Amino acid sequence: MLLRFFKSPEHIWHTEEKELDYLKERGCVWIEKVSRAKAEPPEKTVHRNREQGIQFISWEHTMYPKRLQGLADRPYGLFYKGSIPQEDKKAVAVVGARMCTKRGKEWAELFAEKICRAGGVVVSGAAYGIDGAAQWAALQSKGQSFGILGCGVDRCYPAGHKELYIRLQQSGGLISEYPPGTPPMPQNFPMRNRIISGLADFVVVIEARRKSGSLITADFAAEQGKYVMAVPGRPTDELSEGCNELIAQGAGVVLSVESLIETIFSDISCLKKKLSDDLILAPAEKLVYSSLGLCAKSLWELEACTVLSLSELSGCLLSLELKGLIKETKRGYYARKE
Repeated sequence: MLLRFFKSPEHIWHTEEKELDYLKERGCVWIEKVSRAKAEPPEKTVHRNREQGIQFISWEHTMYPKRLQGLADRPYGLFYKGSIPQEDKKAVAVVGARMCTKRGKEWAELFAEKICRAGGVVVSGAAYGIDGAAQWAALQSKGQSFGILGCGVDRCYPAGHKELYIRLQQSGGLISEYPPGTPPMPQNFPMRNRIISGLADFVVVIEARRKSGSLITADFAAEQGKYVMAVPGRPTDELSEGCNELIAQGAGVVLSVESLIETIFSDISCLKKKLSDDLILAPAEKLVYSSLGLCAKSLWELEACTVLSLSELSGCLLSLELKGLIKETKRGYYARKE
């Protein structure tokens, strides 16, 4: 609001106290922060932030994320610890319920792992539930993840995610439009959701109630022209209501991790398909290979879907393994190599 009124930070800084008092009397909550900031030389503030590893980038800077540049409500600047997402990597926002189910948590972990292994990065809100599960999985698969906060980057919220915050700074970053010291106030979180969707190329929603922050993120994404996908569920499940509603409104349906990865990384999928088409395989080997995906299938599942005898199937699996096309993930379970 202050920037809309004063046009630039410089004008705010040089504003007379009587003008600030006028705005404070009319309910502008940021005036006290401005007054406190003006009481300290800017050089001292910059030095203190740098000591804490906090960096700042304004929308006028060449390194400001291009994904945010076109947004009408882009943040004037971003405070961050660690780094900000690179433009040449697909960024996927994985969001969902804080009080998620075990199955929802597993989906989030699997999606995040495969996104990172395909060369993408995971963006989320560092909250409990789906957000945190996806970001932990991204980090554990040696990928990058970025937590978008509704407080200052020097604050850890929720308190139980201290270790996650440390890891995000090492392999990704913590990002906020709010100055250091800003507490996690409820009104901050709906606004930070526009940055989650803004920094992403795709938004994936896993388990969401009818009225939830995840749907706010999805709404922002739709307004920003981003592609939204959701995991469907039973109509009677409360945590599926939001996802099913998104799908009814036109969001993409996520039926498997393979379909998700193929949608997001369509260029990679086309290349892999071309390579697989060029492979010299026997008819039975092609049948087995086409029946496999990134998620492992058991020997018995393959026997049922290929209608090959167990001896024929075993021979094909051995041949495909020797050609480096598939792997045995655990005894009796097979998947394609990435």
